[in-house]
Amino acid sequence: MIEGTSRSGSPFLIVGWSPDGGEVGWRVLDYLNKHLSARELSEIEPSGFFSLSGVQVKNNVIHFPQSKFYSVEGKNLIFFKSNQPGSKGYEFLNRVLDIAVRFNVQGVYTIGGLVSMMAHTEERRMTAVFNNPELKKSLADCSLEMDLDYQGTPSMNGFLLWAAKNRNIAAVSFWVNIPFYLAEGVDPEADKTVLSLLNRRFDLNVDLKELDQAIEKQDEEMLRIRKNNLEVDGYITKLEKNWGLTQEEAGKLVQEISKFGNYSGS
Repeated sequence: MIEGTSRSGSPFLIVGWSPDGGEVGWRVLDYLNKHLSARELSEIEPSGFFSLSGVQVKNNVIHFPQSKFYSVEGKNLIFFKSNQPGSKGYEFLNRVLDIAVRFNVQGVYTIGGLVSMMAHTEERRMTAVFNNPELKKSLADCSLEMDLDYQGTPSMNGFLLWAAKNRNIAAVSFWVNIPFYLAEGVDPEADKTVLSLLNRRFDLNVDLKELDQAIEKQDEEMLRIRKNNLEVDGYITKLEKNWGLTQEEAGKLVQEISKFGNYSGS
């Protein structure tokens, strides 16, 4: 069962999934929902798409799978925040697009984290993948990397672009680089990179001060870790010099960073 009512205008739909590298999609949508006072608009019932194993307990609070749409008064945007379905993925994506059509959506933007062999001190870059050449032209001045060549199993974002193309809906998937050793936590620098783009694209004027503070806190924590652990410092230094790491070294870096509860900057 799909709940919700239609709305006027031709908004853009911004989509974030979980799980995701650094949970970028959800964190960006949560930030926008909070700072733009978004209201719940519609939802897709989880029955048939999520198994009982999808239920999680965090800090003694049970969390059920969710697939909810939000809208912002005065902004031509709809947000869709969802867990990735465990089954019937194609049917689920078409449910999403059914609602998009009902709301007369003119384009779909998806957000994802691209886990990369990079240092946290490096600039985060954004790559875009399109299903429509006209949409690609409209974003030509957004400092996006558009030379990605990839062959392999597509992600949920990739499947959504394909499903949208089949229904003549323009869509783009944004991927922001995330240092691999932060992928299991959060990366406020990646969040800010995506939000800065959306601010410019949709004239949102969302204050990013909270993220600046989170970035500063994370940088200070990472500096402390490097000073107290020469092995970690050596690995990150190699990344900063673009020397790369062996699989064993990368695993050790992830293991060492994960020991510190505040490394995520949250």
